[in-house]
Amino acid sequence: MSRWLELSRRNLFTAAAAVGATAALGSWREAGAQSVPANLPARGEFVVRGAYLITVDPALGEISNGDIHVRDGVIVAVGRNLQAPGAQAIDGKTMIALPGFVDTHWHMWGAVARNLSGHTENSGYYFVSRLIGQFFNAQDNARGVRLALAEGIYSGITTFTNWSHNLLGPEYADAELQEHIAAGARARFAYGYSRKTPSNATLPLDDVARVQKQYFGGGGTSADGMLSLGIAPRGPENNDIDICRKEWSFARERKIGITCHMGTNAKRVAERQGIQTLHKAGLLGPDLILIHDTNSSAEDMKLLAETKTPVSLSPYTEMRTGFGVPPVTEFLKAGVPLGLSIDTTILSGNADMFAVMKALENVANGVGKSEFAMSSERLIEMATMGGARALGWADKIGSLTPGKRADFMLVRTTDINMMPFTVPSRMIVQAAQPYNIDAVVVDGRFLKKDSKLTTIDVAKLAAEAADTIERARAEASKPGSDAGIREELIPR
Repeated sequence: MSRWLELSRRNLFTAAAAVGATAALGSWREAGAQSVPANLPARGEFVVRGAYLITVDPALGEISNGDIHVRDGVIVAVGRNLQAPGAQAIDGKTMIALPGFVDTHWHMWGAVARNLSGHTENSGYYFVSRLIGQFFNAQDNARGVRLALAEGIYSGITTFTNWSHNLLGPEYADAELQEHIAAGARARFAYGYSRKTPSNATLPLDDVARVQKQYFGGGGTSADGMLSLGIAPRGPENNDIDICRKEWSFARERKIGITCHMGTNAKRVAERQGIQTLHKAGLLGPDLILIHDTNSSAEDMKLLAETKTPVSLSPYTEMRTGFGVPPVTEFLKAGVPLGLSIDTTILSGNADMFAVMKALENVANGVGKSEFAMSSERLIEMATMGGARALGWADKIGSLTPGKRADFMLVRTTDINMMPFTVPSRMIVQAAQPYNIDAVVVDGRFLKKDSKLTTIDVAKLAAEAADTIERARAEASKPGSDAGIREELIPR
């Protein structure tokens, strides 16, 4: 039976003190926003009733049999027995409600090359992604982004970081941004380098400026608050520090975020001293997200903590590629801000943030040789508020707090892998899977409802994704290409 039942109107008027404030309703509205795509569901006003709420708000904690009142994309109130005359009632009994996951690093264009990374140097991630990417046109990039958005939304991710590094021309950036606008999810578009970017050179900053003017009105965030802009440079382990200074200065003058890979190879860390170099140049800070950073020294971590520079962790890809075991416990002890990421499904296989949390829990406990090194509550905080802080959106998303935007999910507890109901936070980290998610709400719009996506045509997406990767593999496998004998790439 559908969970989307209208409750009796009389039940809407049960009296109780609501936790919330309506004064914040005026914040972050869509004044001057770009036109809303026709396929997006309307926002409206509704109340989720009777769910178990994991608010990730220290002042609210967890609330059993709780309600969430949403109006025009804003969380109006959180509590028990909320009064909301006229609002649609949604049955949340047997559901766990928690904030949407915030991804902090994802090479989304590569989603259509899922699992192509092999087990030899000539079939591994770097070889395959660089090879396949050269045969992608702008539409192919867009299909990869759409597939990543579809899987991410289905899996409870409400905010994405598109770490876009296959931008072979301006039209590629345009195609990817249009996918973000159409899907209705929140995202940061991090404009990256490509194989056309010469070594020791800046990103195509002129086109970043063009994108900022065209899509962001010259600011760092779109008028409707759904998209923000960033850059994804190579960083000091791959470029001279003077190049980094130019890129960082460009971004900071325009108030856009910065993100780069760091510390994935112990030998390179020792040679390049990337974090130390950034610190001496005054380039660390809360507007910079460092990716992976699995080989940092204690001194590096101290600098990151002092400058409030966040790190993004993706345990499956970090361990799969041999970057090392993510030092999550050491980062936390040092006070380094942390967010979580999918990175790339070419390596990770899927976009399951529940699994990412569970992996980090096991890594922390295994390395610490203790069953109690990491808590489920801390992991949920990393996957939600941790990412929101890293992206500079902690005052807008990341928790079920009145006044924030309505980005959250409803997770069924009656599925076989979730029953019986015991400790909700542990159920989310240790048992939940994407298919348990009944609904995903972003900015007050249901992008997943009754376990189905509402803004993306999955059948069409499947056909187009297959078309892209089959064509690219065929091109890569032709005699004379770099991969003419790479069996992993030959379509079957």
